[in-house]
Amino acid sequence: MPEMNYDKKLRGWTLRQADYAGQILVVTCQLCRQTHRYRPADILKFRQDTSLARVRFHCERCKSRDYMNLVVHQPDGSEYGTLPVRKLVKVKTVQVPVWEDGTL
Repeated sequence: MPEMNYDKKLRGWTLRQADYAGQILVVTCQLCRQTHRYRPADILKFRQDTSLARVRFHCERCKSRDYMNLVVHQPDGSEYGTLPVRKLVKVKTVQVPVWEDGTL
């Protein structure tokens, strides 16, 4: 029997559902082989609740978005305390001035 497309599985699962289930998002760059793990609750702090197929990441090392792969991981009991997970410290807001030409 053929395997189901993994992107179809991600379309039906949202960030809030993954957080409620206690899952971890594993993001890997296929170009430079760098892997990071994120908690869905940290991503929900600066992003709306969307399906996991619509969440996009970019690699900090090679600056690419094209080779990013997202996998949902359910940690088991032996991984707690040893699995490295990225933690959100703060969100920086950049203020950009918007100008408009007018008459005096």
